[in-house]
Amino acid sequence: MAVLVSPDLIPYWIPGEKVVDSSHLGWDGLTLMGYRYPDQESHIPLMRDYMIVIYEGRRATMQRSSGGPWQSGTVERGVISLLTRAEQSIWRWDGPIEVKHIYVTHDTIERTANQVFDKAFDRLRIEDRVRAEDAVIPLLLRALEREVEGTGVGERLYVDAIRTQIAIHLLRHYADVAFRQHRSGAFSPRLRRAIIDYIDANLAQTITLDDLAALAGLSSYHFARRFKAELGMPPHSYVVARRVERAERLLKDIRVPLKLVAAECGFTDQSHLSRVFRRMRGVTPNAARNRA
Repeated sequence: MAVLVSPDLIPYWIPGEKVVDSSHLGWDGLTLMGYRYPDQESHIPLMRDYMIVIYEGRRATMQRSSGGPWQSGTVERGVISLLTRAEQSIWRWDGPIEVKHIYVTHDTIERTANQVFDKAFDRLRIEDRVRAEDAVIPLLLRALEREVEGTGVGERLYVDAIRTQIAIHLLRHYADVAFRQHRSGAFSPRLRRAIIDYIDANLAQTITLDDLAALAGLSSYHFARRFKAELGMPPHSYVVARRVERAERLLKDIRVPLKLVAAECGFTDQSHLSRVFRRMRGVTPNAARNRA
């Protein structure tokens, strides 16, 4: 059986200067990498994941071949390329480029196709694309970059939602696959209460979109849409709001240090608590405590 290459090993085949790396964050089914490359010819190995290349630097001519005729296209900011998994190819470009790579696992694509679109499919194929103009992927890239930089909402739920949106976008616009009509419905009062109780009981822990969806027996995508329709906000926003509400209650006891308040409410540290609390309440936790 052929060995499939993971994103962290790609630089052995495509040497360049790494500028972004999300691998230390442990995202499920999703990796973000960024590179500056000189002009070169690269032999792409059998990759484990699908690769989306987002161009951010100067214009270059990109060429690609997998043993047949060469395909060619001009790439620049606002353009993406797609590289499929488990297929060898040769890519070359005629000038230095700056790119971001979003890697999405096959399991993520399969799971999304089965759950979101509620279909068992016979085939799923995403072909290489030298050039595609895409307005959505760069926006999702920006959101992932904020998470890597620590300037986003800092919630695993949010990254899960972005991962699902990327997978859906690939399936809708670039994949050879057909879908059935998905199911619809609403939370029962008992299920709604169970979801809220689960969130409140686990605020100090990591809460993932998959965990919440499993309670409802729904795909992550359907759950997120239904949750927003019923509670008026996405799951990650609701969880953050509940954490801030718990922090407000704990702050009334001046004996509880801010570090403990942060831990009890599921924030990564005191700084994370302060940043989110101020964004949502307009004051710092200390200021809120002093005026209580």
